[in-house]
Amino acid sequence: MYEYALIISQSKIQHIIMKVAVIGVGYWGIKHVEEYLSLGHDIVICDKSEKNINICKDRFDTIQIKDLQEILNDKEITCVSICTPNETHFEIASKCLESKKHVFLEKPIATNLKDAEKLIEISENNNLILQLGHLYRFNNSILKAKEIINDKKLGNVHSVYFAWNNFEPVFNDRGIILDLGIHPVDIIHFIFGGDYEKIKCRGWGVRQNNPEFGVLNYKLVTSKKQIIFINIELNWLNPIRKREMIIIGDTNTLKVQCVDQKISLINNTSQNIEEINVISNNTIRDELEFFINSSEKNQSIPSPYPNANIGKSVLEIVLAAEIENFDKK
Repeated sequence: MYEYALIISQSKIQHIIMKVAVIGVGYWGIKHVEEYLSLGHDIVICDKSEKNINICKDRFDTIQIKDLQEILNDKEITCVSICTPNETHFEIASKCLESKKHVFLEKPIATNLKDAEKLIEISENNNLILQLGHLYRFNNSILKAKEIINDKKLGNVHSVYFAWNNFEPVFNDRGIILDLGIHPVDIIHFIFGGDYEKIKCRGWGVRQNNPEFGVLNYKLVTSKKQIIFINIELNWLNPIRKREMIIIGDTNTLKVQCVDQKISLINNTSQNIEEINVISNNTIRDELEFFINSSEKNQSIPSPYPNANIGKSVLEIVLAAEIENFDKK
């Protein structure tokens, strides 16, 4: 149906039961635990927070608990998910790769390009999977949007706008541009490819020193030499949660609600709206199933699936935006 093949349902495939470690079982990591268990795998968890461990253990009584060193030493654990704070990604991922574990690493791949390159080098030298948590590459509404664009149903696309908002608590260890900006930039990278130029950024914090809201924009030159204006708004202060992408062509416009997986096709002249049918999917389960399948077969991850090189390319754009943020404190 789509140019970018969807994951085959787990119920149609017989898999080997694998022993998987989830390192970091806070808000996002516990979702990994739930999905791995639903796929039938044995799960080991690790977290510095006793509270997170207890919450996870109360929900899933079959899981085992180990510290990081025990996970690294356990030869039966061949796959790990890393869902820890951004600044820990390089240290934990490099240790897991050096211990011969396939790694699923939540975004971003690292907080700087040097560490990203080192992780790529370690994974390649050890013939190991390093998959990034760029889950919108598995999202059916994004896949459908790419299909519609490739079919020229919008005409020539000239601009894309994102609103990526939700209220969050104060984060003393992170800013919104790197933490949240990865996803919109990755969606653009997936749909259009190409290179960025003239990136600009403004972002600052109200309750914290790191940015809590920001705007970044840049000129995208696609592989077909098409020029598209990209504008991304990020906000951790707005209580109205939104994950919306507007893609404007010279004949039609596409409105994509990325989490709800709903798409509207709008005629620019008449403003008639056509609701596009999208079968929503569990993106977290699908990305983790893809990771397990790749690890089972020890099969490298090709583009456009989120391999480490894609993770580095997306990180480069977001870091360039952070450098250009002249409002930073």
